[in-house]
Amino acid sequence: MQYKLEHYLPLLEKKPRAVWNAQAVRAVGLPAAFWGFAKKLGSDYEVVKLLRLMAEYGIPVVLSAMEAAASVGPYAYEAVRTKLELGQCDSKPDKPITDPLQIKQVDLSAYDSMLAGGKSA
Repeated sequence: MQYKLEHYLPLLEKKPRAVWNAQAVRAVGLPAAFWGFAKKLGSDYEVVKLLRLMAEYGIPVVLSAMEAAASVGPYAYEAVRTKLELGQCDSKPDKPITDPLQIKQVDLSAYDSMLAGGKSA
């Protein structure tokens, strides 16, 4: 089974507290700089909005904007977005996050057997 982070973002927008443990987010392998910045934000929803920026602009560009935003003021999503929109970051736009993640298929035959009244495998 495959899924893309971009497809998972609408779910995270509905349940932003899940961003810290979401497999799709963890599998991207974001650097410690991202998580350090994210922990200082005002809400989990701002972390999800940062992920949306990463899907749009690419990880290196957003990390550069996060660094620029942190050097001039408080940690905030709006500061990062402003840096990106004004082009005040070191990197040029990179390829957005589009690589699908691989997820192992789970064998549920034991549950099917139990539902049918048989013994589990």
